[in-house]
Amino acid sequence: MKIVVIGGGPAGSIVSRLLASKFNVTLIQDKKWTKPCGGGTKTKIFNEYNLSSKLIKEKFNSIQIIYKNKHINVDILGENLSIVFRNEFDEYLRNEAQKSGVKLIYDKLIDIKENKAILKNQTINFDILIAADGVNSIVRKILSLPPIEKVLTHYATINKKTKKPIFYFDRQYGGNFYAWEFPHQNQTHIGSDASTFKHFKKHLNIITNNKGYFIPSWQENIIIQKENIYFVGDSAGQVMPLTFEGIYYAIKSAEILANSIINNLDYKTEWNKKFLKQFKFMKTLETAMKNNTLKNILMFSFKFKIIQNFSVKLWLEKIKL
Repeated sequence: MKIVVIGGGPAGSIVSRLLASKFNVTLIQDKKWTKPCGGGTKTKIFNEYNLSSKLIKEKFNSIQIIYKNKHINVDILGENLSIVFRNEFDEYLRNEAQKSGVKLIYDKLIDIKENKAILKNQTINFDILIAADGVNSIVRKILSLPPIEKVLTHYATINKKTKKPIFYFDRQYGGNFYAWEFPHQNQTHIGSDASTFKHFKKHLNIITNNKGYFIPSWQENIIIQKENIYFVGDSAGQVMPLTFEGIYYAIKSAEILANSIINNLDYKTEWNKKFLKQFKFMKTLETAMKNNTLKNILMFSFKFKIIQNFSVKLWLEKIKL
């Protein structure tokens, strides 16, 4: 069976690698580029997927939350948060897929017709096509599917280094969500809602150019399969609500999809078994954070260790809902 995967980010590379032992897999990557991203992910993926620890640029055992001038240090129960450089990380994953037997092609998808992926420079037949082509998925557009709901954010790199990841929940800096600082060796990556980024930069007393990019906003009714075409990662909106963590959930969703194809299981059912309750719970919290009164209650509760520990264990999947 021939499988074509569109998009060589974490989701596309991992699903390609996992399917390569059973099928003929071709991975299509448009070009090499650096995705705007904080680069944070759960450290455990490196052991779970046998990834090189050399990709880890920073490890952290705590984070800081700032709200209304209150600074709360949160113990994350070990060095459970790692930072990677996305260009290096993504290229490594594509190379690992190649080592597993995946054919990697740098080309651009133009159209899909009668089980043929029409690229700019060639046409490839497929039995299954997997779209891992991001929040602005060209495959979704070709199939006339509803686009992924998304949030516009801004991102920049500054030449100073914070000691640990910092999350700002004041509305003037992070809008309905949060602003963030992630240490990256001798630099810091910062980001927030597009409408508040200038206020965040002013608060940090910095002047820098920034880039705009979209983050998927998960919805329960997102279409993740249409006949023999599947969606995974950002193209399926598989980013955790409220935290907007994407790398880990792209990789885990890719594993679920690969297992579903190999064992002839229903992909959406299998994904729901693993993540639906957690995503719905986090979506409820995300909605609550848009209300000032509820946000005050939630942020106030975070000063208690029992709430911190519950949140961290839920994040680490040591608690099941």
